[in-house]
Amino acid sequence: MGLNRDRALTIRAIRRTAAALSAIAFILLISASPKLTAGGVRQDREGVAPISMELCRDMKLHHVLNSGAVVGCERLRLVNFGYIGFDGQLHNDGEIVVMDAVADHVLKIFVTLRNRRFPIERAKLMNSYDGNDDASIADNNTSSFNDRKVAGTTAISLHAYGLAIDVNPIQNPYVEHSRGILTFSPKAGARYADRKRIQSGMAETVVDVFADHGFATWGGHWRTADYQHFQVSRKMADQLARRSPAEAQALFDRYVEVYRACRRTGRTLNSCTGRDQL
Repeated sequence: MGLNRDRALTIRAIRRTAAALSAIAFILLISASPKLTAGGVRQDREGVAPISMELCRDMKLHHVLNSGAVVGCERLRLVNFGYIGFDGQLHNDGEIVVMDAVADHVLKIFVTLRNRRFPIERAKLMNSYDGNDDASIADNNTSSFNDRKVAGTTAISLHAYGLAIDVNPIQNPYVEHSRGILTFSPKAGARYADRKRIQSGMAETVVDVFADHGFATWGGHWRTADYQHFQVSRKMADQLARRSPAEAQALFDRYVEVYRACRRTGRTLNSCTGRDQL
């Protein structure tokens, strides 16, 4: 009888231990699972981070960052974000490099685009294209930082500051007019020549989103249209590059607030831009 009782007690103790271990394992599993934002994006894949030494080396290796650049890795930030693809699905692999002063606003731009279900084909770093802008836009890649000149000129591009963003280049091509002939870059963008017939992924529907976060200059308003292109003004870019990171961010935040205050008075986007003389 005593032996049977001891055996029963041992079995119950083992069962209690097993139950406790199962509970602990479940808690650890839940803790280890990726946390999701309200939009279903993994928290470890959404945010702003400094440029690591490894990424900086890779940018130099792939001609995205060159000698004499107006900003270096210490003034750049990596923005990770989720986005809705043209397949209607959520993708957690969005990456873009921008100047530190605007990084938080850029993250908010892409979160807003996702919440609006504005589709993005892909958002890969320019490292994947060896800094070749033509290759990036042909791949319909959304991107920002790339240490280069404005095409066909000697002027430094706002992309070299990390203060210009190209969105869905195929749906939003660069369009040149010459002797009555239109030339589209990338060529696949010719399908989107009619800007009055709004199609999915076209920039016209999100101009307000970019402007509300400081990227108030849209290439679609230019005589030679660059529908994919959003940027800050060149004067603002020079001011941000000259200041310390903290001063630059404070300046840009003030500029955004001035713009938003102007818009709240009922004035148009165009009448509220050009107010970066802070």
